[in-house]
Amino acid sequence: MRRRSFMPEHRDGPSRESRIARCGHTRMDSGGSPNHSKSVIRNALVALAILLGVAIPLIALAEDQDSPLADPEAGTACPLGRIATVRGSDSEARDGGGFEASRGRGNIHGAVDLNGSVGEPVFAVANGKVEVASRTDWGKLGKTVIIDHLDGGRTIYGHLNTVEVSLNSHVTAGQLIGTMGYSGNARKLRLKNLPPHLHFAYVRGLAPLASIKGAGDGGGVALASHNVLAGVTGVLHPIWAVRFLKCWENPLPEDAPTLPSTLLMR
Repeated sequence: MRRRSFMPEHRDGPSRESRIARCGHTRMDSGGSPNHSKSVIRNALVALAILLGVAIPLIALAEDQDSPLADPEAGTACPLGRIATVRGSDSEARDGGGFEASRGRGNIHGAVDLNGSVGEPVFAVANGKVEVASRTDWGKLGKTVIIDHLDGGRTIYGHLNTVEVSLNSHVTAGQLIGTMGYSGNARKLRLKNLPPHLHFAYVRGLAPLASIKGAGDGGGVALASHNVLAGVTGVLHPIWAVRFLKCWENPLPEDAPTLPSTLLMR
């Protein structure tokens, strides 16, 4: 008796294994090879890295321009969002805008004038309560903000363009309080195409607001009669208000060399 074979008869055409392999190959071709996929991912990662490398520094720069220099541990901030230059000698102030600069007739300058541009943000240097927020000329200082820091000290911000706080409101170090301008007797500077500045002063003790208003730029002498303890109360150098944080620097002397090659190294 002949045994029947259960092996399938050979037929023309591809085998099952061949069809499966071909199907898989077709799918691979339609979806892309593994090497192609890796190349696409790698290129995308490189593009993302380049984008972040450009975007992050730009974002940081924008934040730096909008925020003041600050010392969180000391609780102080600079009045401007950069290291400013103190006003130098000009046709309106021969001795410049430094602290204790001469103002003629025996008066001295009881503040620092920090040069800048119209509309530049001005910040509170420490926590406190707004004691003056004048949107009209407050004496020679023009539009002015005065902050009582509730520790015996006040800071004065004069010649503002706008005032961004309200009377009796509470502010924190680094908070926007106004913008720089040409108000008060600083209008003379605009007529002579001189840059605007922030009049920044620091007073401790019992000086009445009327005396501060009347003193204007010559506060150093005008408020001396209210100085109870020399060097501790009265008109102090504003560096004390910012706890010696580097917020400004003096202008270069007129005869200072401008190129390093002109300096003699001995």
